[in-house]
Amino acid sequence: MKKLVAICVGHSRAGDKGAVNTEGVSEWAFNQPLAKRVCELIEEAGHSAILIDRYEGSGYSPAMFWLARRLKELKVDVAIELHFNAAGPLATGYEFLHWFCSPKGLTLASKMNKSFAKAFPEQRNRGLKPIDAADRGGLFLRKSHCPSLICEPFFGSNAKDTAFFSARTEELAVAYAAGVINWLA
Repeated sequence: MKKLVAICVGHSRAGDKGAVNTEGVSEWAFNQPLAKRVCELIEEAGHSAILIDRYEGSGYSPAMFWLARRLKELKVDVAIELHFNAAGPLATGYEFLHWFCSPKGLTLASKMNKSFAKAFPEQRNRGLKPIDAADRGGLFLRKSHCPSLICEPFFGSNAKDTAFFSARTEELAVAYAAGVINWLA
């Protein structure tokens, strides 16, 4: 039976483009075309995928409540939200945030982490990050009716990481798709 995967682009509400990487590209601008490609790859593997790249709501909380309702209306089986991290210029690595008490979310995070470890062995693996209501991003993970994951593949504040992944968007899309497809299997 076909599963429906939602590929959500973080910072998709009006006026919010997220962090800006060292090349001057916002999270939304980096991830929106990438999300389209991830959807294509998931569909090529025989599953259904939907791109959600415009959130309604005037702030973070209203947008996350809207997104949770939309995912449920669409009967989505799994959702991932694409981002990139930002911190100091030396911060590096990929990590995946999952709801702390969701076994399926933890498994999804683990599959995605394994996909990235295989695709990008030269990059630092920061591992899986359990998120609860007090943490940033908690509302997306908590309110989604289905297993969900926040993906942080690199630090946009790190010029080397930004250049590496900007030159490898196809490999990045393949790694995302493989992580989701392996979870669905």
